[in-house]
Amino acid sequence: MQTATADPLVGRLLEGRYRIRDRIARGGMSTVYAAVDERLDRLVAVKVMSSLLSADPAFTDRFAREARAAARLTHVNAVAVYDQGIDRANGSGSGHVFLVMELVEGRTLRDLIRERNGRFTPAEAISILEPVLAALASAHRAGLVHRDIKPENILLSDAGVVKVADFGLARAIDAESTSTRTGLMMGTVAYCAPEQISRGYADPRSDVYAAGIVLFELLTGRPPYQGASALNVAYQHVHSRVPAPSSRVKGVPEEIDELVIGATDSDPTGRPSDAAAFVAELADVRVALALPITPVPVRRRPPLTPEPRRSGRTPRASAGRTDVLGNRGAQHDTRVVPDPGGRPPRDDDAPPPPVVIPPPRPRKQVSPRARRRRHNVAIALIVLLVGAVSLVGGYVGTHWYQHWNSHVPNLVKVSLTAAEKRLAQDNYRLGRVSNQFSETVPQGSIISTDPVSGDRLEEGKAIDVTVSLGQDRLVVPDVAHLRIDLAEAQLHTRGIQFEANVTYRSSTSVKSGNVISTDPPGGSKIKRSATVSFVVSSGPPILDIPTVAQGTSYDDAKAALTAAKFRVVRTDEFDDNVPADSVISVSPSGQAPQGSKVTVAVSKGPEFVTVPAISALSSYDDAKAQLEALGLSVERRVVYGQGDRNVVVGQNPDPGQSVRSGTTVVLAVI
Repeated sequence: MQTATADPLVGRLLEGRYRIRDRIARGGMSTVYAAVDERLDRLVAVKVMSSLLSADPAFTDRFAREARAAARLTHVNAVAVYDQGIDRANGSGSGHVFLVMELVEGRTLRDLIRERNGRFTPAEAISILEPVLAALASAHRAGLVHRDIKPENILLSDAGVVKVADFGLARAIDAESTSTRTGLMMGTVAYCAPEQISRGYADPRSDVYAAGIVLFELLTGRPPYQGASALNVAYQHVHSRVPAPSSRVKGVPEEIDELVIGATDSDPTGRPSDAAAFVAELADVRVALALPITPVPVRRRPPLTPEPRRSGRTPRASAGRTDVLGNRGAQHDTRVVPDPGGRPPRDDDAPPPPVVIPPPRPRKQVSPRARRRRHNVAIALIVLLVGAVSLVGGYVGTHWYQHWNSHVPNLVKVSLTAAEKRLAQDNYRLGRVSNQFSETVPQGSIISTDPVSGDRLEEGKAIDVTVSLGQDRLVVPDVAHLRIDLAEAQLHTRGIQFEANVTYRSSTSVKSGNVISTDPPGGSKIKRSATVSFVVSSGPPILDIPTVAQGTSYDDAKAALTAAKFRVVRTDEFDDNVPADSVISVSPSGQAPQGSKVTVAVSKGPEFVTVPAISALSSYDDAKAQLEALGLSVERRVVYGQGDRNVVVGQNPDPGQSVRSGTTVVLAVI
């Protein structure tokens, strides 16, 4: 076992300021040392994180952020955070990541629970929990969530002050790798809220849940859930309800039962909103029950060992104790036992005088009368002895008769309340109550007993019972319209198995690649061993586009395409060959997804253009450009001379006439 003197950090100076004196405690994630702040000349506690965490730069950044946030918290019931840093004096790349905190001389609440064998009165339990909630309320107002409330993080100082330690540290460690989170879970799962286990999410109501578990433990002696592994305990947190403390320990008031059940509700919305709301409810219960404020028990200091005398002589009367060993008629033997101070007798100390036993006196002659009186006394003593033996024998006989003729009653499928009454009638006590799922025994009824039904058991003994949680069923979540990967993740989070191969089906309402339905459907309750299958959308079905002949009326074309479950879009175009309001073409053709767009080009008939008036003597080139812009063809005809002036003197057709697009207009030029 490594000792403080063998610890390589003892005697080191971290960051040139904190001199490590000795090791206080050591855990899987960190080691706590007592140190001296040589700059301010004060004693502090230094928590050095493990090398596994310190080697991760991401953890170092998170640790620094959480330390700065925790340092802003100032409350008399919260362990103060003074500083944080990284000491790289050892030459390694990572160094020692550490946190400097207030040094609290005292013990943890876990130590007190062990000392008291886990039992506290309601007044004591509430007096311990109130300052814990006061510190948490201050943290919640500042936006901090502790995430790891447990008796090991609740310190009891020798001055009687309750302090909460490790604010922010759980968040920094919880964001670390999976293995690190597993290590944390193993130590704190008994106090974790269901949402921390199932979703990795924590808020002030998660601290309220953990504080409620601590209150339950103070009242009953142990947390509500026990298991062979952390996974088993975590499962109970998620799928069970915390029982009332009075079900474990008689005499707990109903008001405190309601307080614990409300604080440990598996649904966060059913708990007090934060520690301030919880401590207000706690105060109301204290007033209603007239519970006194009980001081926190301080450590029992061992008595001081008196220092050995260094000078002077011990008086003979206290030099030792004399024991006389010997028998009648033999030579007497005397022995001197040293005094408690441990100093052996010295040569110049006079030994005490020996105790001399005088010789026996001669026996006197006993008269007949005295002899008869002694005889009567002896007879009376014999009678009394026989009576006492008879009483003892009767008691032992009755005891053995009860032992060999008392049997454990059959309590299977009996409710816990009825079983407790039956045990009381048969002079037995209800022992440990555990929970287990059962396919055959209704919820709340007893599955089995220990010892089992029919076994011989002495009256007055305790009988442990296992109570049914009902059938182990999981609720299938509704994952319709979710992507298949997100749907599988939701089922995996809830511990539900699903088939790897999925069935695809076309759908116009569900996007391709999203879940249409599950089998069993969402909301169903299934066995833990059952498997859920998915039906996934492959998108809309592919349909044939109806053939629409050119010249078909638009109304007929639209009716045919709409009946085929396509969306019709109309465009209008001029066409010299297709009558007006008749179909020119349909696009696309062949096949398309149901509900997709189909464009129908509809004829507006031939396109007509009004011939413009060309100004006399205007340039032929300008006139030609004007006419071609309107979709008309142009013919140049010289009517006088060589046409070298290239000016227009006439046109045919005349201005204002309506002609088809492409019609030739003759321009007369000179």
